[in-house]
Amino acid sequence: MPRPEKPRRWESSEIVVVLNYLYDNFDTWYDSPYVACAEAIMATNVKRGGSSVYGKVHNMIRIMDDYLRTGKKNSNTCDILWQNKKVRDLIKEMCYKNTERKRKDETTKNRKKSKAITTVTTEASTTTSPTSQIDVPQMPFSIETIDEIYNEQIKKVENLVLKSKETIETRNQEIRDLYEQISHRRSELIELIEMANNKLNDLKDFSIV
Repeated sequence: MPRPEKPRRWESSEIVVVLNYLYDNFDTWYDSPYVACAEAIMATNVKRGGSSVYGKVHNMIRIMDDYLRTGKKNSNTCDILWQNKKVRDLIKEMCYKNTERKRKDETTKNRKKSKAITTVTTEASTTTSPTSQIDVPQMPFSIETIDEIYNEQIKKVENLVLKSKETIETRNQEIRDLYEQISHRRSELIELIEMANNKLNDLKDFSIV
């Protein structure tokens, strides 16, 4: 039985051209890393697969994030990151861009959440009457409703996995991303419902002296 070929080592020149492309097209990398990697391969003509490019870049970013957070460098991992200044600088800049993009996304998310709460409160306020008892209508949604939607989406993802067995190795990360996105949206919705219900409870306790 022939021995499996050893993974081909990455050359500095390969990594630099790929990182230059991903840095210049960071928004694509942030939103759709596999798409960005495929485009980088076509643009740079490196003889690598999309999974190989993604794995290499993702690993270097993870290591650099740990270093920037703790100040401790693991010298036993990813030698090329520490030995090549150009590679190191590009990865560091991508880490900074990633942090800034996450901060902006979080700000946008909070603004949308605040706007949604304001809308719910405003609509509920129109039902108030000048008495000590406020008749607030029942909320049209609940955590149970969100769980039902969540379970439906998970089933869709599981069906996608079954239909994609022949390409599952290349789609593992995409599937994990889908699970994470669905879970994240569920958590956001539950938090939003709880905040809205708290606002309605405040309205119930409201009285005019």
